[in-house]
Amino acid sequence: MLANVWRYIVGTIRFFLFELGPGQLLRVLRTKTATLEVTLPNVPHPLVIRPTKPDVLVLWQTFGLRQCAVPLRAPPKLIVDAGANIGCTAVFLANAYPGAHIVAVEPDAANAALARKNCATYPGVEIVEGAVWPRPVMLEIENPTDESWAFRMRERPRDSSPGGMRGLTIDELSKGEPIDLLKVDIEGGETQLFTQDTQWLGRVGAMLVELHGAECTRAVASAAASAGFLARPPQGEYVVYARG
Repeated sequence: MLANVWRYIVGTIRFFLFELGPGQLLRVLRTKTATLEVTLPNVPHPLVIRPTKPDVLVLWQTFGLRQCAVPLRAPPKLIVDAGANIGCTAVFLANAYPGAHIVAVEPDAANAALARKNCATYPGVEIVEGAVWPRPVMLEIENPTDESWAFRMRERPRDSSPGGMRGLTIDELSKGEPIDLLKVDIEGGETQLFTQDTQWLGRVGAMLVELHGAECTRAVASAAASAGFLARPPQGEYVVYARG
């Protein structure tokens, strides 16, 4: 717990004072354009963000707190990023593991469009516009008027009008291959993902999962334990699971 608090303090100071810096932060706050580019010292290409609190916080969590810097036994070959938002995690991991194939999944069209721009210079990153779900059923965004990083998915009623998107299973996204690192941040959809058809867990080496509520916490912990994972110290908002 103390290590995680220290990560927040050091990461926040470093990010807002030195990496993003006061000048760029002020430019973000003052801009009137729909998007703008920001540069970070350890990222070789500019990142496109919207001048909004959610996008700035995603930058801070990813590059300031370095929440996805989980130790792995060997350089990963396949990473699945479920809940990619504007692609920051994919960019961070592509720079950390240039030899990895990263499948980054995002249900919101506007977020996915920014993710494509941010990941365009990384040939190992594949942006998939869709939603991770335990079954290949039609889905819709439950809360489309909320902030872009808080969209929740739900199954679309069969008698509703056409539209929505099909849920994508972990098996589909990985094509049955071993997943060295799985990041899951799907705003409560973790409960369904970790309680239904979880045989894919046996092919995962390590996981970063953001929990959303008590039911979600119980579901993820139970499924991880049953699949032989050990809980590691949390990193920012993510719980970490790895093989023993």
